[in-house]
Amino acid sequence: MNTRPEIHFFIGKGGVGKSTTSALTALFLADSGKNTLLVSMDPAHNQRDLFEADFSEKPKQVVQHLAVKEIDTAHWTAKCLKETRENIRKTYLYESAFNLQDHFKVLQYSPGLEEYALLTAFEDVLGRASDKDAVIFDMAPTALTLRFFSLPNVTLVWLNHLLTLRRQICQKKEIISKIRIGTCEMERDRIKEKLKILIGRHTCLRDRFLSEDSRIHLVMNVDRLSFSEAVRIKQRLADIRIDIDRVVVNKTQPGKPLGKLPETLEPHRLAVFPLASGTLVGLQAMQEYLEAQPESFADLLKRPLSTGQGS
Repeated sequence: MNTRPEIHFFIGKGGVGKSTTSALTALFLADSGKNTLLVSMDPAHNQRDLFEADFSEKPKQVVQHLAVKEIDTAHWTAKCLKETRENIRKTYLYESAFNLQDHFKVLQYSPGLEEYALLTAFEDVLGRASDKDAVIFDMAPTALTLRFFSLPNVTLVWLNHLLTLRRQICQKKEIISKIRIGTCEMERDRIKEKLKILIGRHTCLRDRFLSEDSRIHLVMNVDRLSFSEAVRIKQRLADIRIDIDRVVVNKTQPGKPLGKLPETLEPHRLAVFPLASGTLVGLQAMQEYLEAQPESFADLLKRPLSTGQGS
């Protein structure tokens, strides 16, 4: 990528307003002159209802400086399965001898396939976003989102163990082919090469989640269930050294106290979005809300006093 756009993830319990707050933030950035891409990673794809438009894998311009894209999970799952099949065929030249091709259909039931598909789609989005100032992700429900963020770390542990095991196998069975170029002799093993490539790929993904230009906004409402889930999400992300950038307290009402929120979720990281007087559907309704609440988005987008990852 020629540039690294700022990334904003909107996560939280179902029904708290992730799609609405991510759409409003995308419009706010676009109105500020930022070239912005809004990406729906939620299988429900609420963005099409908010903007009253159909979206697909191809980004669609909705206003100046703002395009919207939907991730087709089925498409990316099929792509991952095809990629896996081709990798096995290239790596194991003898696969036909064992009739492995007859068993590929079981891959579609592999644990973790859905989050891996989303991670692959995420890579693709960033690979095509060099002309963007900001990319906003309206994330999937909590369980899938947490697995999405955890996947690079989990995969790296697994891949590093596999690489160690492969090296031991190669040493004991002496199956490495040696290639001589002049006076230089190199060891070449297809499986080790592939493992190293995968380790590099997932290291980059993990580092991108931890970088300062990736910001996670946890959306919640002022109710007990939403608050409890927000605390659990914050802790789960902290376990993998990912910090919450902002806690978006959505649908607040004038005069209603926030209760224990300030002391539990750090007051300098709160952004408060008041409850809209009407339904936030359609560009006009969302633009009117933006004009009435500019301070909410200013609070959301400015950096907290403490920005250390994993704090």
